[in-house]
Amino acid sequence: MAKTKSYKKMAVSAPVLAQRIVSFLQEHKYEVATSYDEKNKTWALIQARKQGALRTMTGNRRALNISLRTKKARECTISIGSGEWGKNTILSAAPMMIFPVLGLMNFVGSAMSSKMSEVDLWVFIEQTVDRNFYRKLYGL
Repeated sequence: MAKTKSYKKMAVSAPVLAQRIVSFLQEHKYEVATSYDEKNKTWALIQARKQGALRTMTGNRRALNISLRTKKARECTISIGSGEWGKNTILSAAPMMIFPVLGLMNFVGSAMSSKMSEVDLWVFIEQTVDRNFYRKLYGL
């Protein structure tokens, strides 16, 4: 299920935020695909996934789906969820049966890393949009 937050009076504009999210994901070794409303700059869709042969072999290709919608430059609604980056469940079942330990390790590892990366992404977004993030965090 996607988590959604709305921001007003952001420190950066929505298009700048979208670019910073893409850079953040690429710095953390995600493969990123994007789609933007180039004319009106009212929305952006970003999909990011971790690469790896074991993930592909076991069919565990979870992706972060990030949606940004805006009507004003410094206001934005952001949704982050996870989904499938291509489906191939029949072929992915064979390695899971042949190598169940590897499949289980990959499943647990990728489930934990995708949750941790989603939390990290929300923290990054909070830092980017809120000028007073560190003041609030440390009670200054």
